[in-house]
Amino acid sequence: MPPPTDATQLAEALFAPRSVALIGISDDASKTAGRPLRFLRKHGFGGAIYPVNPRRETVQGERAYASLADIPGAIDHAYILVNTPAVEEAVASCAARGVAVATILAAGFAEAGAEGRQRQQRLVEIAGATGMRLVGPNSLGVVNTHRGLTLTANASFLTDALPKGRLTVISQSGSLLGTFISRGGARGIGFAKMISVGNEADLSVGEIGAALADDAETDAFLLFLETIRRPEEIARFAALARRAGKPILAYKLGRSEAGQELAVSHTGAMLGSDIAAEAFLRRHGIERVDHLETLLEAAPLMIGRAPATADAARGVGVVATTGGGAAMVVDRLGMLGVEVAVPSAATAARLKAAGIAAEPSRILDLTLAGTRYEVMRAALDALLAAPEFAVVVAVVGSSAQFNPELAVKPIIDCAGHAKPIAVFLTPQADATLRLLAEHGVAAFRTPEACADGIAAYLRRKPPMPAAAIDAEAVARARAVLREAPGEVLDERRSAAFFAALGIPPVASITLDLDGTLRPLPFPFPVAAKVLSADIPHKTEAGGVALAIASPQELGERARAIVATVRERRPEARLDGILVQPMSAGIAELLLGYRRDPQVGPVVTVGLGGTLAEIYRDFAVRLAPVSPDEAAEMIAELRGAPVLSGFRGAPAGDIAALAAAVARISTLAQLPEVIEAEINPLVVKASGVTALDGLVRRSPP
Repeated sequence: MPPPTDATQLAEALFAPRSVALIGISDDASKTAGRPLRFLRKHGFGGAIYPVNPRRETVQGERAYASLADIPGAIDHAYILVNTPAVEEAVASCAARGVAVATILAAGFAEAGAEGRQRQQRLVEIAGATGMRLVGPNSLGVVNTHRGLTLTANASFLTDALPKGRLTVISQSGSLLGTFISRGGARGIGFAKMISVGNEADLSVGEIGAALADDAETDAFLLFLETIRRPEEIARFAALARRAGKPILAYKLGRSEAGQELAVSHTGAMLGSDIAAEAFLRRHGIERVDHLETLLEAAPLMIGRAPATADAARGVGVVATTGGGAAMVVDRLGMLGVEVAVPSAATAARLKAAGIAAEPSRILDLTLAGTRYEVMRAALDALLAAPEFAVVVAVVGSSAQFNPELAVKPIIDCAGHAKPIAVFLTPQADATLRLLAEHGVAAFRTPEACADGIAAYLRRKPPMPAAAIDAEAVARARAVLREAPGEVLDERRSAAFFAALGIPPVASITLDLDGTLRPLPFPFPVAAKVLSADIPHKTEAGGVALAIASPQELGERARAIVATVRERRPEARLDGILVQPMSAGIAELLLGYRRDPQVGPVVTVGLGGTLAEIYRDFAVRLAPVSPDEAAEMIAELRGAPVLSGFRGAPAGDIAALAAAVARISTLAQLPEVIEAEINPLVVKASGVTALDGLVRRSPP
């Protein structure tokens, strides 16, 4: 097979090679470098296998070749098992031999610092010269269960039988392949294809996923991510998978600082914001889950079901044979902001007609009666038919372990319904979990994973339409940038920049540093601030005075600001004292924009003012956004009720706020802008006003 030139050829070389070479294979099948040959034979790979070991005539009882040049036939896929210093030579020999794809096991490349990054770049250059593609380095291999391809060194593939299925796993961690095989096999969850991408020096998560988007053996994709690399390729993969009707679920590390640091040290990833990565996944319809168990178990909720429309019901119906077990799921759903709805009067009537008389409650607790087939079936039929429910949760107690024919069989018989059923079994019932998996039912081992999976299902939405861009506003903002010196715009120029975008700033006047007064175009009280591009956080430098009531006080406090700032920040250049009227409104918000190093432009809105970092109440999206998507962001804020008129207070102009979010998000059209922030943006009963701002651009 020649080097792949399209997605079909790439998928074949990766997952359906006619021949594989094992470079550096060990004679000891128990060693890491000896396992791939053992696994390929054990699991029935039908293609040609060429062991390559220049020091031995035979390896594990089979003929060994001294070099790739000695192999008589074509080589579709090579697994390079040699130590790090020998990898470059092995890649060069693969390229010279016309190998289509080479997978590299060894570590010690981009994750090992500058020298390792240079080594990795040389591998890419060598392969690129002939069109050969690389998986890794730091890859534990490639698996296709349907063809017995176990081109991996992961010890879990010692298992006697591979759990075959229709889920494809793409993982940045090689050891997780074994985790999926062992955990999935224990509960009847099988896989189609699996790949450990490692450092993604060449082939990435996105490109591999795109090559498999139309794979006839794959119904859904499971991603284990430590970072986001080549976001444009992941976006393309997501679009192709969506077109093919195949959901993508992701478990991503990095919610904590420690997790982000580990991702960097493990794979040489670029450090970016985890919340920006989450915004990226959301924009592209990739559902992020919080629990590894959920990643394994939740796919059946989504397979074959399109995301719900905006006007569809979002409520969850719960039926149980154990109230305590159901309460665990309901409690977790509540923490995730998912509504567990009470059956409507019509649904209650239908239940009553079926002989199920239950008081209106968030849990339809059948107790022991629910362990009869006809009772559980009637309850499920009623809840599945109820328009107030988007998904139904069935919680089964002790009978699930030894008598699944009682309360579990009716669930299986309802599995073909258009509305999904999620099942939580309170006992350890592995055989029943396997039975449910065989019938395509999403069955969960823990209440946390069950709630997590339901929340992920309900978050699914059709893709948002592309945001319209005001090209004239972008051009005006660019003109302001051209006239401003330096990388950071001071507050006065930042205000002009935001005004150019269509976000009105507060009125202002600039005084000289000696505090000499000038007539103010607005009344007292006023605020005074140091004007300096070198001091983005003026409060910390003592550069702000508020509620100044008179001209005399203004002069005194202006001079005090200058003295304090010069003491605290002697290196900073001071350009004057900015004076503004005190401005109040319904609420103060932070509006931000930045180019995240992983995923690119993102926009943020959150509760602002001096306590923005303490509140940490914000919503983030990829930029640009439309006013409708901006309104969704605002609605996500915990402090959103304040804007809507909390407890009889006046309401803020949410439409004007959404418009401001959309306008600042258009900075995605200005690649020279690295960061921009308005804090605070005052939301009034009518309109919004920017009180303070910062713009940072890339060096000229």
